[in-house]
Amino acid sequence: MENKDNQSRIESLKKGLYSRTADGIRRRIPKLSPKQYDVKSEWQEETTQSEPQENFEMSKKKNKKRIILERLLLGSVIFLFITGILAMLNIFGGFNRISTANVDISAVGPASIESGGELSLQITITNNNATDLELADLIIEYPKGTFSAENKNKEINIVRETLDTIPAGRSVRREVKAVLYGEENSNKEIIISLEYRIAGSNAIFFKDRKYEIKISSSPINLIVSPIEEVISGQEVEFVVSVVSNAENPIKDLLLSAEYPFGFQFISAIPNPTYGDNVWEIKDTTAEKTTIRIKGKIEGQDEEERVFRFESGTKSENDEKEIGALFASLTKSVIITKPFLGIDLAINGDSSPEYISSIGKSLRVDVIWSNNSQSQIVNGEIVVKLVGDVLDKNSVSVDKGFYRSSDNTIVWNSSTNGELSEIALGDNGRFSFSFEPKDISSSASLVNPKVSININAKGTRVSEIGSQEVIESSVSRLVKFNSDLMVSSRSTYYSGPFQNTGSIPPKADEETTYTITWTATNSSNDISNAKVSASLPSYIRWMGVVSPTTENISYSPVGGEIVWNVGDVKAGTGLVSPAKEISFQVALLPSISQVGTSPDLTNDVNITGTDRFTNRVLNYSARGVSTRLSTDPGYTSLGGIVVE
Repeated sequence: MENKDNQSRIESLKKGLYSRTADGIRRRIPKLSPKQYDVKSEWQEETTQSEPQENFEMSKKKNKKRIILERLLLGSVIFLFITGILAMLNIFGGFNRISTANVDISAVGPASIESGGELSLQITITNNNATDLELADLIIEYPKGTFSAENKNKEINIVRETLDTIPAGRSVRREVKAVLYGEENSNKEIIISLEYRIAGSNAIFFKDRKYEIKISSSPINLIVSPIEEVISGQEVEFVVSVVSNAENPIKDLLLSAEYPFGFQFISAIPNPTYGDNVWEIKDTTAEKTTIRIKGKIEGQDEEERVFRFESGTKSENDEKEIGALFASLTKSVIITKPFLGIDLAINGDSSPEYISSIGKSLRVDVIWSNNSQSQIVNGEIVVKLVGDVLDKNSVSVDKGFYRSSDNTIVWNSSTNGELSEIALGDNGRFSFSFEPKDISSSASLVNPKVSININAKGTRVSEIGSQEVIESSVSRLVKFNSDLMVSSRSTYYSGPFQNTGSIPPKADEETTYTITWTATNSSNDISNAKVSASLPSYIRWMGVVSPTTENISYSPVGGEIVWNVGDVKAGTGLVSPAKEISFQVALLPSISQVGTSPDLTNDVNITGTDRFTNRVLNYSARGVSTRLSTDPGYTSLGGIVVE
């Protein structure tokens, strides 16, 4: 049977081979599917049959790890998103458990109060948090001019009261009292603060609120005379009235004036209590106290100057300052040019006050001009020099006349034709010079000064022929510095110390010397005087001083000696004993100094502040050497170093 089957199959194949359609074969050919093979670019060792299986397992593990990481990343993003939403709700949605927004401060009190009245505030602090407020302090910051209700002479600024713990959901009430002063219709601001902590935190939290109150009335009012315009260089008088509205006397009441730039105080009735601008009003029971202030103000045409006046009680810290302000007032004035303008410059300086030194010549230029809209005729300029320090013999005048009998210089139409007729816009200049007396060896003059007072006048002729006499004036003050001086001398045989070593000094052997400094002063009191000098490198400081009460110091670095003299009165060394100090030094000369007289100190310098001119003075003197010219036992060869 098998053979028959095989033969039939062979027959069938034969027919198919020779058939044109080959259907018999095509029906039996299976369909083929494409398959790709990874062909390596280079020869490799033959892999085992288990390698594809291992690669498949590793791929599965990597895929699992990647899926896990992706899920973790997604979970983190979702967590952060939810956390951010909760934080936003916590911050902006009012869901925070502890918040200053949940602490309420309320204050109940009057909307206005009279100056000097007692203010009472009812303060309530409510804790709307779910947690207690611990170590809570109530802080009240009052405005300037507030005084204690218990002691009305004690000024207060910040008051702190301990509240301890404010429980959650509870309130604390406190009453505070104070006396407020201020200007009428002024607003005052009180800052009420709460400072606290919370459990488990070291942070300090704050909550505050402001309470405003108006000062309805003041016990003091100020009135200033109605002056709108002033002429530059002319005297002006202000009348300041302190009007009292108080039923009871006011203790320690002050009036203070603040002057503008260019104003020169001349006098006042009554005289100022402190300086030139502070008055103490002692009789406060009077309905009105009047103070007259006279001065001069200078400036450019159409410039505005502002005066400020204040009244109140004394400050606890400074009796010249106002602590509680009751009233203030500003006064503005406009400066106008005088018809006949006049000005002067001292050595080119137009300042109201000029500082000079004794022995220096001063040149004064007088500048005049016609500032009116008309012609000025018969002009005259008169200069008056006032001061005991003026040396009459030194006065020299250009194109004018000096009358020595009353120290007056005159320029007029007879001495200068240009003053006969001064046309609109005309200007000119006259000059003179003078010197002060030499007072360095005299103490008869204290606080020397010279006043230069100039008065100019003429007749202004208008376009219609009317005439008007016009005048203007200007003044300058010249202050002279004191002569603060120091001298130095060296001795061996005399002085407060016993000196040792050879005279003349020998090379490589030590010899001691006494050095004495003497400070003198002529006309003005001096403060903070100081004498200093340095020692050469070959000089040794012995540390011996006489008198021992003097304040002297030595610095090894740089070898500087400083003597703090302090205050030096006018006439020291002239009518009273000079300031003096002695100290000892040692000289160890070198072979290179043989045949010379070595210096024992370098130059000596003295400085101090002149209390009259408010200038720092400085004077230097030559240092001393081994040439002991002031020592009685000294010979001409005793100061030269020998071997």
